[in-house]
Amino acid sequence: MRVPRLFVAASSKRRLLALAAITLASGAAMLPAIRTMADHGASLSAFESCATVARAEEILAGWGDTGRAAMWWQLGLDIPFVIGFGLFFAGACAAVARRAAEASMPRLERAAAVAVWLGPVAALFDLVQDLSSAMILAGQVEQPWPRLSAVAIGLVGPLMAAAALFSAAGYLATRGRPRPGAVPDDQPG
Repeated sequence: MRVPRLFVAASSKRRLLALAAITLASGAAMLPAIRTMADHGASLSAFESCATVARAEEILAGWGDTGRAAMWWQLGLDIPFVIGFGLFFAGACAAVARRAAEASMPRLERAAAVAVWLGPVAALFDLVQDLSSAMILAGQVEQPWPRLSAVAIGLVGPLMAAAALFSAAGYLATRGRPRPGAVPDDQPG
């Protein structure tokens, strides 16, 4: 199984650092909006996982215009966050695939070629949740939006955790492994 070129391109140290910076910066930029929502009666996570029309209506009523405006800001800032973490985890797993290939670890390389999709799939579910929240905020406070939001956001965390654990474990498994045909540093080349 081949790793998509976009994910390979994202796997360099410089690009991984840039993606991490985008993710952290956009995540930090969301904090004031998240705080505003919480100050007006319900947290972001309560809204994302509301699941029922009654709970969505209750949260929207408590938020008022200020909380709703904060949620719109959060949704806008969530787009670079989602793209950043999706590509970061894809790139991190692609880096594991490359390192595994260099270290002649074909099983790990194959597993990494599958794991590269964990981050993008998590990002896709996060975008589904964002769309559902936007529909509710826009006045479509009806099913399937609250339930779809709750289901989608419930999948994001486990997928991100799996991607993070796999990329960290894969990095550790390939760390210090000699590449076939490489000359050790202490021997003449």
